[in-house]
Amino acid sequence: MAWAILIVAGIFEVAFVTTMKLSDGFKVKKYTVLTVFTGALSFYLLSVALTDLAVGTGYAIWTGIGAAGSVVVGMLFFQESRQPAKLFFLSCIIAGVVGLKIFGS
Repeated sequence: MAWAILIVAGIFEVAFVTTMKLSDGFKVKKYTVLTVFTGALSFYLLSVALTDLAVGTGYAIWTGIGAAGSVVVGMLFFQESRQPAKLFFLSCIIAGVVGLKIFGS
């Protein structure tokens, strides 16, 4: 169950970064409120997951999901570049997250 909670925490981490971008420097109230909510929920779920997971593994996977997810959101919704090198290093992050899931327990 801790792994599922950690994945959901990572998804809210992506939502946190995305709503922060949409808040335009915290000028757009709706997205500012969503930023605070998604950030707090992400941290809370991470803390719940870490009660059963190793702190290093859990934190690395949470940040990996957040980083990789944010890059994908940027590419899909904010017209960020899709350079081959960027895609290669994105795949390295994903491979690291998968490796930690397999060998981190």
